[in-house]
Amino acid sequence: MPQIDPVRAYTFGSHYFAEVDIVLAADMPLRQAHDIGESLQDKLESLPEIERAFVHLDYEVTHRPEHAYRDK
Repeated sequence: MPQIDPVRAYTFGSHYFAEVDIVLAADMPLRQAHDIGESLQDKLESLPEIERAFVHLDYEVTHRPEHAYRDK
């Protein structure tokens, strides 16, 4: 089940930079995950207050130093 992790917004003049982390299934195909992230970015950037949106995709919420190469 998709989740939204942190959402952040930073002022940039009279607009905002938005950062959104979303968690998707670990076994989701890359093409599908990419399309979800790109669609969310496009929708956020269509808002008049948003100058730029950054969408980070992940497969878990712990962010242990970004998964620290655990599958070596």
